[in-house]
Amino acid sequence: MRYHFEECLERGKIVKIPIDQGLITKELREAEVDLAAAERSLLDYQVKWAIIQGYYSLFHSLRSQVFSKGYREKSHRCLKYAVEALFVDQGLLDPVVLEHFSFAMDLREGADYSCIYNEESAHIVVMSARSVYEMVSPERNPP
Repeated sequence: MRYHFEECLERGKIVKIPIDQGLITKELREAEVDLAAAERSLLDYQVKWAIIQGYYSLFHSLRSQVFSKGYREKSHRCLKYAVEALFVDQGLLDPVVLEHFSFAMDLREGADYSCIYNEESAHIVVMSARSVYEMVSPERNPP
C-alpha cells in the first residue's frame, strides 16, 4: 500500500539516493552469496541458519531493486513497503514476491529471537530466495 511507503518516507525510514550501479551489483552479489550459504545449510541440516541466510538473500535481492529506483530503506518493514509501492503496485514484480518476503521475515524473526524453526519452513524460505533472486537477477533481466 502506497500509504505505508509514504509514511516511511516521512519518518526518514526510506530516503532518496542517487542511482548507483555499483551499489545495486553489490546487493545482488550479497543475495547470491547468502543464497548459496542457505542452500549449503539446508544440505547440512542447519535449519535455523538456512532460514536466516535465505531471508537475507531475499532482503538483498529486493534491496537491489529499491536501489535501482533511487531509494534506500532504513528498516526491513520499510523495504517491504518500498517493494510494494515501486514494483508490485506498478506491475513490475509479482505480488507473490511480497508474500515470500513477509513469510521469510516472520520465520527469520522466529528463528532468531524465539528459536522456533523447522525443516519444512527452511525449504520454503530457501526456494523463495532462489525464485526471487532469479526474478531480479541481471542475467534474466538485463538493464
